[in-house]
Amino acid sequence: MVDDHHHTPYNREKLPAYTDHDGFLLPKGFPVESFASGKTYQAQDNDLFIVTYPKCGTTWTQHITYLILNNGVPLSPDQRLDLVWPHLEEVGADFITNKATVLENHRLIKTHLPYRFTPKSNPKAKYIFVARNPKDCVVSFYHHTVGFPRHYDFAEGTFDTYFNLFLNGKVDSGDYFDFLRKWLDRKDDPNMLFLKYEEGRKDTRKYILQIAEFLDNDVYPARLLADDEKILKLVLEHSSLEAMKQHPRRWCSDRTGYKPFIRKGSTGGWDELLTEDQEELIQKRLDEVFTKEELEFLGEQYHS
Repeated sequence: MVDDHHHTPYNREKLPAYTDHDGFLLPKGFPVESFASGKTYQAQDNDLFIVTYPKCGTTWTQHITYLILNNGVPLSPDQRLDLVWPHLEEVGADFITNKATVLENHRLIKTHLPYRFTPKSNPKAKYIFVARNPKDCVVSFYHHTVGFPRHYDFAEGTFDTYFNLFLNGKVDSGDYFDFLRKWLDRKDDPNMLFLKYEEGRKDTRKYILQIAEFLDNDVYPARLLADDEKILKLVLEHSSLEAMKQHPRRWCSDRTGYKPFIRKGSTGGWDELLTEDQEELIQKRLDEVFTKEELEFLGEQYHS
């Protein structure tokens, strides 16, 4: 079942335009057939998935991983990351099978699918999951939703309206807290690397080496560290926010007149929009869904 979704309970508020596909919200104009097809994809031995809830470090981690696999050489300015590293539920299973980039024997796949929908029948496929705290995530996701009017028709929408939708899981990719809960349960699987965005921003060198070790501990760490860390330095240089902001068309479609896709990439900057009451509501949800030990594992931004 597919229908336009404008969340009628919220009287007269300007709401994002979503398509409701069997209870899963998609951005307006998102190809529903591709979404349905993507869920049927059968994972292959050499698949490399980067999995995130939206606005949790996806593009940055894709770019870092691409640089590792490509000897520190970035995409050319006219290349688009979404064509080199396609979004499973946006392009569908056939595209992934026949046209996805295979780099250094890794088929590159991005997804924002919840755990229950992610293709995972093959234990040889690899999954890199990136977690980002919900306070920064909701602020970033709001700016994203405002900045793509053709997908969301929310250019005039308010943060308070968006926050309530996010808190109740009524945004694309569903409930943030459930999404993270299900993937956190898999963090120790042998074919999964669980990364924390905040730690990556604090120590990007370590973050890069974690990914390199996961890809192939016998190959990539040594390659990055050879010749006085020549390739590692290139990966660090090209994955900096400053470098990524210089080539905005690599990362997404045109956003002329709206905030850039690569905006701040910061951690702990949520107080630009979040009120204390909203912070408390998020903390309440975190405390309900995760144990104290899990929140400490995730990082200081996850607990008060």
